[in-house]
Amino acid sequence: MESTHQHIRNKRTFFLGAGFSAEAGIPLTNSLLSLTMQRFQNDCPGIFERINNYARIFTDRDIIDYNKVNFPELCTFLEFIELREYGGGERWSDSGSREKLALKYYLADTIAAHSPEMDSIPDLYLRFAEQLQPGDFVITFNWDCLLEAALMRVGKTYNYNNEAAIADNEDVFIAKLHGSINWRLGPPSILGNPANTLNWQKLHTPEGMRAVDLFHTARLLKYEHWFQNRLFSEVEPFLVLPGYGKAFDVRFNADLWYKPDWALALSHDVYIVGLSLAPDDFFIRSFFLDCLPSLHSYSKIPDRKLFIINPDSKCIQNYDFVLSKGVAEFIQEPFQAKHVGLMESRLLNS
Repeated sequence: MESTHQHIRNKRTFFLGAGFSAEAGIPLTNSLLSLTMQRFQNDCPGIFERINNYARIFTDRDIIDYNKVNFPELCTFLEFIELREYGGGERWSDSGSREKLALKYYLADTIAAHSPEMDSIPDLYLRFAEQLQPGDFVITFNWDCLLEAALMRVGKTYNYNNEAAIADNEDVFIAKLHGSINWRLGPPSILGNPANTLNWQKLHTPEGMRAVDLFHTARLLKYEHWFQNRLFSEVEPFLVLPGYGKAFDVRFNADLWYKPDWALALSHDVYIVGLSLAPDDFFIRSFFLDCLPSLHSYSKIPDRKLFIINPDSKCIQNYDFVLSKGVAEFIQEPFQAKHVGLMESRLLNS
């Protein structure tokens, strides 16, 4: 029994939200849409104007200030437009409407443009990557590749394959439940013609788990490759957008959402960093309602803890379902070096 306890004490689960990446200069949701639409308008004014017209309809405004547009509502309206086109037999592709695919591309391009280059990643993230151990399980709701870049910078390996994580190899497992700027749905192609200049690799999953395979590439961690692969190239980012269309998109990576409690069952400490858990984000909230309240029952280790690190005071109410049970500690601060120190010290003293 002691060896089993020690095995668990050396493994942890991390949940990452947008606040985790903020210190690196990656835009938070409230500014990401505005920055994206500026790039979109400059680079592809035709499709931008179509989306801009849809924004005029649901906001009932002639002039749109994207700093004030509700991002999930815009995405929901675009989902309705796609549904209407689908019903009329006018679908652009199986991956989505032309407008949605273009929006995903420019969201990803904006995130990539604002991500630090490999040699300028802030020390906070290098230190966080350094303290990660083989078998640690990172569940992120972010689209960026900051963590992957930091791990590469410090000489550690990561894996998107949950089967590899179970096998106890040397990788840090990263589950990206909202997709990633360096992922795509289906084999790489350009307008239906096979193409693979970026060394795309399949996210391996058990046979039959996905109707359409997901692919990833490490080359898109460098922004130079974004200049060489513009809109409607083989770079077609798989991003799960907010809004009601999310219920459809998450089915493409449903295996990553499937029974995550096994990771918690094999973890000692759990950290939720920079994730505010908005009440209307029904999927993440349901995910947490399903697995977090029973955290204390997974093992009999007495000092196991859940830490919620976030400066937003609303988290006290949003996470009441675990805070009220005494299984969590809320640290009302932006993610910073001292929190990595906490992770290091608890691992050292376990």
